[in-house]
Amino acid sequence: MLFIIFRILNEYKMAVIYKSREPLFVLLPFFHGIQIHLIKNLNLNTMKTTLTFLATFLLIISGYSQTVSTFTAGTPDDAIAIDSNGNFYASNFTGDTVFKFDTNGNVSSFVTGLNTPNGLAFDSNDNLYVCDFSASMIFRYDSNGNLDDSISIPGNPSGIIKAFDNDDMIYTRYTSNTINRITPAGVITEISSAPELNGPVGLAYDEFGELYVGNYNNREIYHVLANGDLGYIATLPASGPTPNLGFITYAQGRIFGTILGDHKIYSVDPAGVDSYLLFAGSTQGGMDGDISQATFNHPNGILANAAGDVIYVTDFGSKNFRIISDVVLAVGDDVIEENRITVHPNPTKTFVNIEGYLENSEAITIKIFDVSGKEIFSIFFEMTSPKLLERVSTETWTSGVYLLTITTNDTVFTERIVK
Repeated sequence: MLFIIFRILNEYKMAVIYKSREPLFVLLPFFHGIQIHLIKNLNLNTMKTTLTFLATFLLIISGYSQTVSTFTAGTPDDAIAIDSNGNFYASNFTGDTVFKFDTNGNVSSFVTGLNTPNGLAFDSNDNLYVCDFSASMIFRYDSNGNLDDSISIPGNPSGIIKAFDNDDMIYTRYTSNTINRITPAGVITEISSAPELNGPVGLAYDEFGELYVGNYNNREIYHVLANGDLGYIATLPASGPTPNLGFITYAQGRIFGTILGDHKIYSVDPAGVDSYLLFAGSTQGGMDGDISQATFNHPNGILANAAGDVIYVTDFGSKNFRIISDVVLAVGDDVIEENRITVHPNPTKTFVNIEGYLENSEAITIKIFDVSGKEIFSIFFEMTSPKLLERVSTETWTSGVYLLTITTNDTVFTERIVK
């Protein structure tokens, strides 16, 4: 049976996928359950009011399980990086060490003698960059842990990530509230000093090369635009004694962020506004097992693997390394559907990305209309693979609401775009 998704993002923006010429069932994620509807006519009121929670049943019959496990060796409590061989590394901000966890489960001290090691990132040659927060330095080490270079960075370098398209490094300065770029030769340029930056630390790229930043101080997450402006995405909730956003990572179309004092991890829709869901965590603890019951102790560092199906976390409180395996956005998040399309950033300033996976689609037509119904964009092409990747410039659009339609051989997708 073919299941198609209808997802209501919020009162003002909706995404609809439906199959024509026949009645259909539609599954909707709803908190920790799933809504199911039999639709003969596209009636939104019926969709919103008819609910049957099926999450538990579906998870049981599918054998789906997200589990949390723990490495207790070492004292990692901060940023995480993965080298090209699959070894992962974690910094100890309250100590002086970067730990290495190899693929056989062995733990060793890769670099010692630092002041407050913070952000970590590898370049394409497996050189490790380390932000030393209190020392206001960025150090570069070769694959054997030998110091290769050191660069003075006033303003407390905190987070760091390899640039999307080359070996430059993108880093944040916590007290100076900037995002900067540094080349392998040490040339530094500023990317953004936008006023919204407030203790920036976490950095993440999506599959299009769009950059996101998270503020440690006020838990706000932004899309970093090409001109240095920031597009607001979300403010994650917090009520604990340390109401701070640790790091962020990107996987499966979502941004994940850690909230230290609440012992929780949230997933965020980068195409929405304050569209987030609790992904994991509840009370303070160190319980492993199923993600619905696992607990964390001031989760801080977070990083997804390349496939997006494993997420690594450092607990600042317990100094343990946590691993969330078999990540699938089904409980407390989006259901993975056969025809899934995302549109982001939305609201948009200069462009919008249209991304999706359209199985069994032979051809596709994308159209965009303004509020008067005038067609302002149209493209038709044959699908050579199920993956859809299209970027549309919005620089010449006036402020307002626009309607996107995507038509395949048997499916129509619509979504509102806000400029």
